[in-house]
Amino acid sequence: MKILLRSLLFVVMAPLVGAALMAAGDVRAAGLGDGETPVSLQADQLDYDQDSGVYTAVGAVDLQQGALKLNADQVRYASRSGDAEAEGHVHLRDADGWLRGEQMQINMNSGTGRASSATGFFNAYNFHLAGEEIERLAQDHYVIRRGFFTTCDGAVPDWKFGSSRVDVTVGGFAHARHVKFYLRDIPVLYLPYLAYPVKTERESGFLMPMFGYSADRGMQISLAYYQVLADNQDATLYLDHFSDMGLGTGLQYRYIFGRDNVGEANLYYITAYDGSSSDDLSDRFAYRWEHLGTLPGQLRLSADVEYVSDRDYFEDFGTEAEEYDKDEVESTVALSRSWGNLNLTAEVLYTKDLEEDADNDRTLQRLPEIQLDYMRTRIGGSPFYAKFDSTSTYFWRREGMTGTRVDMRPALSAYFQPGDVIEIEPEIGYRERLYWVSGDDADNTEQFDGFEHAENWDLSTRLATRVSRVFRLADTGLTKVLHSVEPEVTHSFVPNTKQSDLPRFDSNDRVENANKLSYALVNRLIGKFEQPDSAPDYRELLYFRLSQEYDIWLSRNDREDREDRDRFSDIRSELILRPTRQWYVDLDCYYNPHENGFSAFSAETGVEFNEERRISWSYRYQEDVSEYMAATVQLDLLKPVYLTYENRYDCVESKRLENVVHLEYRSQCWSLFLSYRDRTDDHEILVGFALSGIGNIFQFGSSLDRT
Repeated sequence: MKILLRSLLFVVMAPLVGAALMAAGDVRAAGLGDGETPVSLQADQLDYDQDSGVYTAVGAVDLQQGALKLNADQVRYASRSGDAEAEGHVHLRDADGWLRGEQMQINMNSGTGRASSATGFFNAYNFHLAGEEIERLAQDHYVIRRGFFTTCDGAVPDWKFGSSRVDVTVGGFAHARHVKFYLRDIPVLYLPYLAYPVKTERESGFLMPMFGYSADRGMQISLAYYQVLADNQDATLYLDHFSDMGLGTGLQYRYIFGRDNVGEANLYYITAYDGSSSDDLSDRFAYRWEHLGTLPGQLRLSADVEYVSDRDYFEDFGTEAEEYDKDEVESTVALSRSWGNLNLTAEVLYTKDLEEDADNDRTLQRLPEIQLDYMRTRIGGSPFYAKFDSTSTYFWRREGMTGTRVDMRPALSAYFQPGDVIEIEPEIGYRERLYWVSGDDADNTEQFDGFEHAENWDLSTRLATRVSRVFRLADTGLTKVLHSVEPEVTHSFVPNTKQSDLPRFDSNDRVENANKLSYALVNRLIGKFEQPDSAPDYRELLYFRLSQEYDIWLSRNDREDREDRDRFSDIRSELILRPTRQWYVDLDCYYNPHENGFSAFSAETGVEFNEERRISWSYRYQEDVSEYMAATVQLDLLKPVYLTYENRYDCVESKRLENVVHLEYRSQCWSLFLSYRDRTDDHEILVGFALSGIGNIFQFGSSLDRT
C-alpha cells in the first residue's frame, strides 16, 4: 500500500485507524528505542512500502527520535530496523552537537552511522572535525578518515591537525598518527603521534613548548608534562635547555586534602653539561613548599618553606624584584590550636643568609619557638581587661652562642568613656625574661654559660575622642558623607632597667627605656551610596592621619649625652584615598621638621578597571639608603592584543633597573606570547604559544611560584 501526502506527519504513539493504524503498528513493532520514544517523519512527499516497512521521504525531510534529529533532501527510513539512508544537505543533530555531509547512513535507534564529505561540531568543547568520511561508532566515539580537527571557528580555521585517520572520543582524546599541523592551510609541523584532549576536565599530557633567548643563559627551550594524579592532586614536570648554562629539571606538585588542606610544592635543579660556558652549577637548586589547612584535633598547620643553594639562583631565574633582590630566604612551619581566647602556636623558623660574605654557620635559627597568648578579655562586667603574652624560643646555630629565652608579659587594662565624650584606656604590664645560654656571643668577646634574667614593667594611657557630622549631597549615587575628626594622645613609660648582663640574640633582648608622649589626629570620610531597588553601600573614601612623638626623657637638662637626638620625632603622614572603586592613592611619609625635609617617603597610585586593565605608579625614598620609582601598565584596549609594561628606575644611580614588556595576542582558539625583560645584568626574550584545549607554559627555570 502506498500513501502520497504533502506535509504529512507520522507519530508513533498509539494505534490509528485503517491504513494509518497498520503503518503505526509496523513502526512500533520494529522496537524503536524502548517502545516509548516517539518517532516522527515529515516531508514534502512521503511513500510507504508496507511489505518492507520502508518510508521514502523527499523534500525538506525531518526525521526525529527523542533528541536525535535528521534533516536531508531525501531519506529512506526502515521503520523495523531504524536504519536511515540520507542524501543531499544531510544534517544530524543531538544535544551534544551536529554532523553534516552529502550522504549519510544512520541508525536512529543507536545513533551510529557514517557520513561522506562530512563536518562535525561538539558544543561543550568548541571542537570541529571534517573529513572525506566521518563514522560514528557510538554516541561519544567518532573516526575521521582523511580529515582534520580544530577548536577554531571559520571556514578556514587559524590552525588544525590533519591525519589519514583520527579516533575521537568525546570527553576523552582525539588520537592520531602521522599528523600534520597547519596554520591556516599551510603545513608547518609534522608529529608522529598526537593525543589532543576533547574535554573540559583536567587531563594528563604534554604542554606547548616555549622558546627564548637570554644574554646569560643563551638559547632556551622549555618542555612541560602535566600529570593528573587524582581528583585532588596533579603534578607538572619541566625540562629546560639553556645553551650557555646547562639543563634544568623541575617539578610542581599541587594537592587538596579534606576540606581545606591546600598545598603546593616546587623543586628545580640546574646543572651544567660538557661544553656549556658555566661549569659550577652542579649543586644549584631551589625548592618551596606552601601549605595551609586543618589537621585532626583542630590543629592548624601552615607552612612556607623556601630554600636555595645560593643567591645566584634568584639572579638567574627570579622574575620579580622581590625575588632577585632577596638577601635571605626563610622557612617557617607552624602548628596552632585555639581554645576560646587562649591560643597556642609552635613554629620552626630557619633562615639562610644569601649575602656573599655570609657565614650561615653563625646564622641564628629558631628551632622551635612556642607562643602562648591569652587574648584581651573583659573581667566579668567590670571595665577591666586582662591579657597574657608569652614566647619560648630555642636559638640554635652551628657556631656561636645558643640558648633558650622565655619572654612573658601579663597586662591589665581598662576602658572608660565618661559622658560618652572621651575614651580613656590605661594599661600596665610586667615583663619577665629568662635565659639559659651557653657559648660565645656574636663578636666572640664574652662567654655565656648558665642562667640570666631581667624584669621590667611598663605603663601606658591612651586618651581619644571623636567629633563627626553627616553631610547630605544627593538623592541617588553618593547621597551622604560622614566626616569624623579623631584626636588621640598616648603616654607610654618604661623605666630604665639594667640589661648589660643579658645575652643578645635579637632586638627583643634589649627593652629601651621610654617616657614618650604620642599624639595623632585622624580624619575620615565615609560615603553612603544609594541606588533604587538596592541596599545602601558604605565605603571609606578618605583616611588621613598625622602623628608625632615627644620624648620627655630627652627634654631633661641632665641628658647632655643625648644632645644628638631630637625630642620631637619626625611627623608621620598617612593617607589612604579611594575616590572611586577603581582609583586608589596611598601615601606614607616621615617629615623631619629640624632639617626641613623628608626622611622617608612612600607613594603609590593607580587605577584598576579589571584584571586586564590597570595602571599603577609607586615611589620609594629612604634617606641615605635608597630612592626608586616603579610603574606598571596593563591594557586590553588593543584587543585582541594585551599589553603589560613594567619599569623600575634607581633615582640615586640614575639608571634603569628593569624593563619588562609582555605582549599576548589572543585569537578565538589560540594565543601567542612574547616577553622582553631588560635587567641591569641580563636581557631576555621569551616566546610561547598556546592552543585552545592544550595550554601553555611561559616561564623558564622556576620562580618557586609557577602557575
